Amino acid sequence: MGTTAEGGGVRSVERALEIVELLGEHQALGLEELHYLTHLPKATVSRMLATLQEQGWVYRGLSDRRYRLCARRLFGDRQQRFKRQLVERAAPLLLELSERTGLVVDLSCFDGQRLEVMESAIPQVLRKRYPTNCQIVGQHASLFHSAMGRACLKELAAEEVQRLAAQERQSDEAWQHGIETDALNGFGQRTEGHWEYPVRLPFLIRAIALPVRAEGRLAGSIALHWPVDQAPVERVLGLHLNSLAATVGAVQHALVN
Repeated sequence: MGTTAEGGGVRSVERALEIVELLGEHQALGLEELHYLTHLPKATVSRMLATLQEQGWVYRGLSDRRYRLCARRLFGDRQQRFKRQLVERAAPLLLELSERTGLVVDLSCFDGQRLEVMESAIPQVLRKRYPTNCQIVGQHASLFHSAMGRACLKELAAEEVQRLAAQERQSDEAWQHGIETDALNGFGQRTEGHWEYPVRLPFLIRAIALPVRAEGRLAGSIALHWPVDQAPVERVLGLHLNSLAATVGAVQHALVN
């Protein structure tokens, strides 16, 4: 009996290590992909992943439901560890905000050059309208047209914004007025008539965003977005801007603890 139990325990460790190695190699994998790569039954892979989650080895995306190694299990890439830490600390707060407001909540990370969408929380009431929202995770949003990008730009010095405008070939100086307006308003708002992601939703949206800071620097932003026919921007501002600000504050606090 002891030998069988011990052998079973060793096999479990081997399987868990194989999953960890695969996640380290591929960055993010879904249950179906791990089932295929490990040649293990889905039920076995699912149990192993649940255990790895409980033990703080893996994180499962809110939007794409794919598995990734947790920040503290990553080595050698400080920026990548910070991104994963940002997502992991923010995730429960994004979920809470999404369900409280009934709106989609997106999290981005700004590395000084580009804005990457890191996570997206969709409330139950909007799940059927956003079947493809998981596709924006890992995409780079427009700095000059997305609410998340404009929330970041309003925090930067004018010469830095000019550099980024040249980098993104923003020749139309109308964006300058938009950023000035965002700075006065205290939040970023997406540019009407422009799409900010490489993939498209099947309907138009509106969005507002606030910047997130960590270790005294701009880290990214958090946005609320919703179908354009659901509510005007003014209504969402009146109802939910304070909740968005509170969530940003909670995420910033979580990053220093």
